[in-house]
Amino acid sequence: MENDGLPFSILPSPFSIRAYLRLVRAPAVFSALADPLAGMLIARGGLAPARAAAVAASAASLYLAGMALNDVADRAEDARERPGRPIPSGAVSVTAAAGVGSALLAAGVLAARGAGAGAVGAALAGSVLAYDSPLKRTALGPAAMGACRSLSLLMGARAGAGRGGVARALPGALALGAYVAGLTVVARGETAEGGREHAAPGLEIAAAALLGAAALGGRRALPWVAAVAALAGPAALRAARDPSPASTGAAVGSMIRAIPALDAALAAPRSPLRAAAVALPLLALVRWGRKLIPIS
Repeated sequence: MENDGLPFSILPSPFSIRAYLRLVRAPAVFSALADPLAGMLIARGGLAPARAAAVAASAASLYLAGMALNDVADRAEDARERPGRPIPSGAVSVTAAAGVGSALLAAGVLAARGAGAGAVGAALAGSVLAYDSPLKRTALGPAAMGACRSLSLLMGARAGAGRGGVARALPGALALGAYVAGLTVVARGETAEGGREHAAPGLEIAAAALLGAAALGGRRALPWVAAVAALAGPAALRAARDPSPASTGAAVGSMIRAIPALDAALAAPRSPLRAAAVALPLLALVRWGRKLIPIS
């Protein structure tokens, strides 16, 4: 059949599409969508549909940007430790990955501005860049990653209820950030270069953050805190007993997948039904997606 002189190679093949989805750990984006929506629920007790959609789009874009730029920064280590990743395998070029990450970063900042949370969105973009480049391998790396998630939640609070909403959501944002900082410490043991000493302290930080979320939310938060423990606990305990790269990677993946439940724990005291309506579909989607694309 004639193709009017256009080479079929200009169209993305299924393989190339999958490579880009792997580059950005696409299923994990469902965990990021819960953050700004939880922040908006904490700030105003409900969702403003247009602004909720805009901050969700911003959080998704910035999260995916961070994943792409992370692989650009990690390409030398991945070539040694994870040669099957898209960049070292040659499925995605460094230039293409950097271009995708940059475009998504700009889109995320613009979406945050459209939602009325431009300053927080810009701060989140800056934190993404700071983590992926100068801070990742320093002692400040886990705190920088935690700040990304805290700012994502605060972006929803700012869009939903202005500066007062940010003040109301700040304790929950700190608890979420601490949990993510803990899982980032755990993730440092995913490679042989990362060493085996990170699982226990990272899990202790994450557990303390869960206790903080329970204290903040009281009885309405407890079922969701228990859900986080049920979703992430078994793999985390295996990593504590055997901190090998394989078990550590499984623990990190399970901890990421549990984040919508943590967001629900933070939002449930203000709006229990809406928190469940946000968290349950996202938990199902991230669980479904990780069967297709690895998220750690």
